[in-house]
Amino acid sequence: MALGFGQKNVGIDLGTSNTLVFLEGSGVIINEPSFVAKDTATSELMAVGSAAHKMFEKNPPTISVIRPLRKGVISDLDATIGLLNYFLNVAYNNHPGKPVAIIGVPSGVTEVERRAVKDAAQSAGVKDAYIIDEPIAAAVGAGLPVYDAPGTMVVDLGGGTVDIATISLGKANATRSTVYAGDAMNDAIKDMVLQRYNFRISEGDAQILKEEIGSADVKASKQLGSATVKGIDLISGLPAQRDVTAEDVALAITSPVNHILTEIQTTLEESLPELVSDIIDRGITLTGGGANLRFLDRAIADTVHVPVFIAPNPQEAVVNGLGEMLRSSQLQFKE
Repeated sequence: MALGFGQKNVGIDLGTSNTLVFLEGSGVIINEPSFVAKDTATSELMAVGSAAHKMFEKNPPTISVIRPLRKGVISDLDATIGLLNYFLNVAYNNHPGKPVAIIGVPSGVTEVERRAVKDAAQSAGVKDAYIIDEPIAAAVGAGLPVYDAPGTMVVDLGGGTVDIATISLGKANATRSTVYAGDAMNDAIKDMVLQRYNFRISEGDAQILKEEIGSADVKASKQLGSATVKGIDLISGLPAQRDVTAEDVALAITSPVNHILTEIQTTLEESLPELVSDIIDRGITLTGGGANLRFLDRAIADTVHVPVFIAPNPQEAVVNGLGEMLRSSQLQFKE
């Protein structure tokens, strides 16, 4: 890859939930929700990132608040270009020169989807864009020896997708990607509260419940108590509060968790036996915001009988890996 000279290049983790930007020489300088607010009549961009997220589920009909990426892929190209353009302007503070960008994407995206990401970045002002599979970047960011011959395994748990890979000599040996990720868990929690409590809550409140009392172990969740959530009582039609138990939350996300466990097991089954032997010794590393779900590491270890570790600062593993790729001439990568 030919990096640009005369300006600082960037690594971009273009996530369904959050966008993170690594600026060469500065580190991670942006970590904001992947939201865009537009005027519904003119499609004019009104807000991006945290400012747009504050409007989500509170916006009037004249304003549309969306996530330009859904399930790891671009669902609104113009909004994605606007999001990238905004964050690049923030990163560069209107300095002249066009950077080269390396962008992490889920391993399961198609060539058409990879081209859409590249086109969006170039339309937003980068000189050139290189697309990197997120599991590789996550493994680099977690400090794993991905360029060694012995195998390593990473599970990157994002909002839109969970990406799983076994890696050797800088290449993925086997990969799997599933949309049963953080957003699917939030949807399951919303549906459970609606059906079990006759109570309607927002996507953001479902996320908070998951973070406060969510877990991958129904039995252990009984020790976590409950959390209070605000919403609409469907019986009275009035605003109210409800205490939701951790056990109910754990039961609600059982299906997404089981899908993740199955995909991890399948990835191991599809990997070379020699690499699996290495992974038994080295373990599986979890990255992404979903790595913080209580007892998920234990559930994975119990399922596949391999040690499981959570990377330091797992949410920034992908973007830090992209930054390391920018920084180190020893790391060779290409599309």
